[in-house]
Amino acid sequence: MSNHFGEVIERIKANKRFLVVSHVNPEGDAIGSLLALALALRSIGKEAVAYLEDPLPGIFNFLPGSGTIIHTLEGQAPFDVTFAVDCGQMDRLGANFNKFEGMGTVLNLDHHTTNDNFGEVNVVFPDASSTGEVIFDLCTEASIAITKEMATNMYVAIHTDTGCFRYSCTGEGSLKKAGELVARGADPWEISTNVYENHPECKYKLLALVLATLKVEHIPDCKDRSIATLYVTQKMLDDTGADKGLADGFVNYARGIEGVEAGVLFRETGHDEYKVSFRSKGDVDVAQVALSFGGGGHSHAAGCTVKGNLKAVMEVVVETLKITLAE
Repeated sequence: MSNHFGEVIERIKANKRFLVVSHVNPEGDAIGSLLALALALRSIGKEAVAYLEDPLPGIFNFLPGSGTIIHTLEGQAPFDVTFAVDCGQMDRLGANFNKFEGMGTVLNLDHHTTNDNFGEVNVVFPDASSTGEVIFDLCTEASIAITKEMATNMYVAIHTDTGCFRYSCTGEGSLKKAGELVARGADPWEISTNVYENHPECKYKLLALVLATLKVEHIPDCKDRSIATLYVTQKMLDDTGADKGLADGFVNYARGIEGVEAGVLFRETGHDEYKVSFRSKGDVDVAQVALSFGGGGHSHAAGCTVKGNLKAVMEVVVETLKITLAE
């Protein structure tokens, strides 16, 4: 990725006040990248404000700088530059952010294959495992020293987006960078314990309800190939007292079944509206399926939002997946 950050580095040098944002429903890569970049900018004397439209999932409260994240932009304008990290489309940064008139120049740093290059400057590396890798290389290219706090955030970004280094996006580069981040102070044991072994009881009560919705459908004319679905309703969240963010990762239970080529999780987000999360293994490109519904992502991990009642949404999404699998 080196030698691709020239214009970004020039914007950093020439400006003073920066806003760093990421997508709604943030996960590890979004949060880790956002915090790492904000800390990096502050370390070289810049003013950097970290903003997320949605609340921070509790498991990430341990991350250095997490307490500085704001959730309203009232009274914050103007900024010279806004860095959008780990986000493929402008509207995914949130409705309130998109109404904000003081964002200045937008620089887009990402790794999603479906990124639509919405920034004035776009640095998108689809071959990177995570935006955490992109931030690592930006800091390296800009000669910004990576502190323990920055290393911890970058490691979380890489570790979570590679599925603990299990997913197909894991490569030599991501493993080397993770090793360098450990050398700079990131603690794999502390990070893994906080991210994966520090969940509230209500998450497991919610998981029990969600697993009860499991349905596996075999694909006609596709021997030993199946689609598995799960869903989460608002009533399930209310009954268990679980936050919506606690359902993140549940889709992997669907993908993990023998013979399943694609797992899908439908989570109710409003009246007749569902967030759809796709995970695949093998050759099926779920990013293209998500794109057909106005979403995007990666070939093996993607998402979108579909309007309609649960039955209708599940039927149209599964039918589209069936057609893709049969091709």
